[in-house]
Amino acid sequence: MALPSVDELIMPLLEQLADGAEHSTRELWECLALRFGLSGAELAERLPDGRHVLLSRVQQARARLRRRGLLDYPRRSHARITATGLEALLAAEPRAGTPAPPAAGVPAPHIGPGPLETEVRSLTGPAVAKAADWAAVRLLNGWSAEGISSYAEVARRTGRSIAALHELDLRCLRDDAADAPVLDAVLGFSCAHPWRDARELSFHLAQLGLVWTPFSPAGICEAARRFGREQQWRTLVRAVATSRGRGATDDHRLLPRPFESWFEVEVFLFLEDLGVRAWPQEHVGVYRADLVVEGLASPLLIECDGETWHRGDRADRDLASEHVLLGRGYTVIRIAHCEWQEHTARIQDSLRATLRELDPLRSAG
Repeated sequence: MALPSVDELIMPLLEQLADGAEHSTRELWECLALRFGLSGAELAERLPDGRHVLLSRVQQARARLRRRGLLDYPRRSHARITATGLEALLAAEPRAGTPAPPAAGVPAPHIGPGPLETEVRSLTGPAVAKAADWAAVRLLNGWSAEGISSYAEVARRTGRSIAALHELDLRCLRDDAADAPVLDAVLGFSCAHPWRDARELSFHLAQLGLVWTPFSPAGICEAARRFGREQQWRTLVRAVATSRGRGATDDHRLLPRPFESWFEVEVFLFLEDLGVRAWPQEHVGVYRADLVVEGLASPLLIECDGETWHRGDRADRDLASEHVLLGRGYTVIRIAHCEWQEHTARIQDSLRATLRELDPLRSAG
C-alpha cells in the first residue's frame, strides 16, 4: 500500500499516545509502520534531502497535534497526549456497527483503542467512563508500554492527589470475569511464548490483531490477576521474572502486582517449584504478610525483609504483630535479602524442612 499521508497519520498517531506515556518519535514511527502494514521498500523511501518519507510525515502530524493542544513535548524527540487529546479520542470513537477500513495482514486502522484495551476497560467497570480516569487507571495498572506506575508517579503526571487516585482505583471492579475472550487469547499466547521484552511481546500481539497500543508484561499480568485468571497469572509471574533476568533490571515498573519487591518474587517462585501455593501480600487480620502458605498443620507466613526493614518503627510493629500471630498458632519465618543472596542453598533447605514439618505427607524436594 502507499505511504499514508500526514492527514491519514493524525488519528493513528494520537491512538499510539493514548496510554498517556512518553513515546519517542522513533517508537511512534515503528508502531505506525506496523499499524499500516508497510513493506521494507516503502519504509526505505526518502526525500531529496535524505530523510525518510514516513518519519518526516510522522513529525509533521505530531506538530499539527501539538498546535491543536492534543499533545505536548515533555522532552526532546518525545511526545505525550494531553487531557484535551484524551477527550478528543473518546469523542472520536466509532459508533457500534460502523465498519473499520480493511488493511491486509494487520489490524484494521480504526478510531479508538484496540481490542484488548477495549475489553479491559469494559471489565474494569463504570468508574473509568471518563477518558481522564481511564488514562490514570491505565498508568496505575501497567496497561501501557512503560509498566506499572506508583500512585506518586501518576499523581505527578495527572495533577491528582494520591488519595483521589487510591479512591479511583478502589472503585474499579475486580470481580472474576467469566467472559473475556480477548484477554484469554492474549494470556494464552503470552504463556505459550515467553518474551524478551515488552516491545517484542507487543509486536506479536499486534500481528495477531489483539492490541494496537502496547501493554507491558506487568500490565497483562495484572489483568490476569484482577479478572480471575489465577493460573495464568502464576505462569506470567514466572515469565516476567525470566524476562527481568535477561535484562538484569530492578525496575519496579515491571514488577507484577501485588509483589512489593523482586526478592518476594524469587521466594514465591521457589515455593512454586516445590509445588507449594503461596499468596503474596495477604492480610491476616490487620497484619499484611509478604507470603502466606495455607493448607498446612499451621498457616505459614514468610516475611522477605529487604535492606531497610530494620530501620524506623515499622520493624518494631512487625515484630509485635508477629508475636501475636505466633500466639495464635501461626508459623512465621523471616528471610533477610542479604542472607538469601549469600546462603541461598542453606535457606532453601531450611524452608523445605519447615514445610515437611508442617505437612509430613509432603515431599518437598
